[in-house]
Amino acid sequence: MKKSANKVENNNSSGSKDSISRRHFIKNASATAAAGTAGLAGFGSMGCQKKLKTVKLRRTDMKVSKFLGDRMADRKLYELALASGVNYWHKFGHWADPAPYDRFRKLDRDSIFVDTTVGSLEKDKAIEIFERALEKTGFKMIDGFKIHSQYKSAEDIKTKMGAIQAFEQLKKQGKTRYLMMSQHVNTTEVFEAAIESEMFDVIQIPVNPTVPKDYFTKDKFPRKATQDEYLGLIKKASDKGIGITAMKVFLYGAKNWAEVPDLKERVSKYLPDNQSIATALIHWALNVPGVQAYGSMLYTFDELIENLEAVGGELTDDEDRGLKKFSEAMNDHYCRMCGACERANPGGVAVSDILRFSGYYTGFGESETAKAFYAELPKSKRVDAAKDLGHYEKACPYGLPLTKMLRKAHIQLT
Repeated sequence: MKKSANKVENNNSSGSKDSISRRHFIKNASATAAAGTAGLAGFGSMGCQKKLKTVKLRRTDMKVSKFLGDRMADRKLYELALASGVNYWHKFGHWADPAPYDRFRKLDRDSIFVDTTVGSLEKDKAIEIFERALEKTGFKMIDGFKIHSQYKSAEDIKTKMGAIQAFEQLKKQGKTRYLMMSQHVNTTEVFEAAIESEMFDVIQIPVNPTVPKDYFTKDKFPRKATQDEYLGLIKKASDKGIGITAMKVFLYGAKNWAEVPDLKERVSKYLPDNQSIATALIHWALNVPGVQAYGSMLYTFDELIENLEAVGGELTDDEDRGLKKFSEAMNDHYCRMCGACERANPGGVAVSDILRFSGYYTGFGESETAKAFYAELPKSKRVDAAKDLGHYEKACPYGLPLTKMLRKAHIQLT
């Protein structure tokens, strides 16, 4: 990964034509919000001197912003993101309120790109999920049909074709254009199989310095250079013309980092505050060869500014040093969703999903959503179904205290 030898220019410098002035951004954003929709046309030039960089998602015809929009906490955030040039939106049709689909219907359809997630590998169910999202948005077509973390193994990619058939049918009807996939569980194996299948136009995967392992303790694991292999797969996908977008860039964000008692002290020399940590993580992800863009849910105006400021920056030496300290601190607190513990205990607790739901609960404050996800799991997959969680802990290649983490998650989510 290429690293810049010098610090990136201070993003808050009002003297740089390429920078976003936080003060000017806030001032003009407030004016835009007060003016309503009519004020949006001028917001991009007034509030954001720096244009969001765009990139063509490989073999697709979609030229998208490097920051991908997702569900936001306030209607004004959607408005400001659109005005700032965010033109690709994830999980369209699945957003909780406030979900301003009426605002999106007023846009020139050719000016934005959207995907929706499909949580089933069964043909009829996949069609039902997609059609429901399409109806909710009021659109005639959703660009991306994204199979969302449904594959458990490489074999599933080869044999479970129901969702693929659903996509093909919907594409013939003109309701979608591109087959996509996002993957949380057993990511490396499934990702590699998806690349080899050459079925998918865009794939979204976790990209951060701890995935799929802590990148400076390779000697502790039976498979050497595991992260190098993962990053190599990203480049392989890119070389095959597959668009690669990143998720889980922030490891569930600052509230989740605060759960690690000594994290701030360990990184403070290089990354003195939450904003600098977030910026470094964005730079790290976007400087991985093959990664073209990333997405994240946003909850505050400051988060939107931070993301817009960071896009396009190079990873500095200090940021890289700080992220090594950050990864050391997070090492025993973050599930990489590799699936090793579940493969060692087939048919048992859905560890990766449960700890992901716990991340939504703690990091995003999405308590009701996280609880709903947990409630939807079969009883056999829940924490209280296991007589002994120690079997999972012993199988974890990262040495995570899974017994403690899963019991805490169960209390949160019930």
